[in-house]
Amino acid sequence: VKAGKPFFCYYNSTRMHVFTHLSKEYEGKTGLGLQADGMTQHDDNVGKLLDELDKLGIAENTIVIYTTDNGAEVMTWPDGGITPFRGEKATNWEGGYRVPCLIKWPGVIKPGTIYNEMFAHEDVIPTLCAAAGDPNVVAKTLTGYKLGNKTVKVHLDGYNLLPFFKGEVKESPRKEFIYWSDDGDLFALRYNRWKIVFIEQNHEGLDVWARGFEKLRLPITYDMYIDPFERGNTSIYWSAWQIQHAPFLYGSQALVGQWLQSFKQFPPRQKPASFNLDEVMRKLTEKNSPN
Repeated sequence: VKAGKPFFCYYNSTRMHVFTHLSKEYEGKTGLGLQADGMTQHDDNVGKLLDELDKLGIAENTIVIYTTDNGAEVMTWPDGGITPFRGEKATNWEGGYRVPCLIKWPGVIKPGTIYNEMFAHEDVIPTLCAAAGDPNVVAKTLTGYKLGNKTVKVHLDGYNLLPFFKGEVKESPRKEFIYWSDDGDLFALRYNRWKIVFIEQNHEGLDVWARGFEKLRLPITYDMYIDPFERGNTSIYWSAWQIQHAPFLYGSQALVGQWLQSFKQFPPRQKPASFNLDEVMRKLTEKNSPN
């Protein structure tokens, strides 16, 4: 700030994350339990950051994005949170992926504006780079983008939403979202209003982590516009509705295949961590096997 140069600050708060240990100041603060008391402390900490921007005189020229990395961890309630959506963290359901996202952008986003378009964390970098003057960072990184003394060549999956936030276009460029598990499984695909589920997590509580997923031979379709809580499967007409919407399955396979084409030039750099001993043994075997 003193140098008068643009800056990026990433603040990763430890509150709220299990297990919550409150200071005396916040114990019983709300009368609503551990989660609410902890959120009050978290809210105060965010407020301190915003106050500092005011003190530095840069609040009107600073973009602030508030969000979190996953849905509520319901299994640890009342320390963990509660969500109206189905499932929780580590599942394929919306409860594991839908998170709050608040953006304070003076002069661009009018206070109180509500967006119902899709916006993913992958979109943050392209959007902020565009706001800083480079709207083509996604294309540049595909061939090699020189940043200082480094050349970055990666495939960014994000979209630039700056024109959307400025009101220059009516719709977000993001029409799809890929749901990945922390094990690297492709859970589902969202395209516009349709969500196609390929793998389900049908357990609850600690079993979400301890038990496996169920791979579906026939993917299941959900309509996120009229069934955002994914409760349609309880209807007596569910099977018929699935058959009527079966054509979406063919389109979903094509979209996933198109998306995965990027793996040819940009293969995953590493496999996800695993709690499974079979995976540990595989890595040890590969490491010690002769060339």
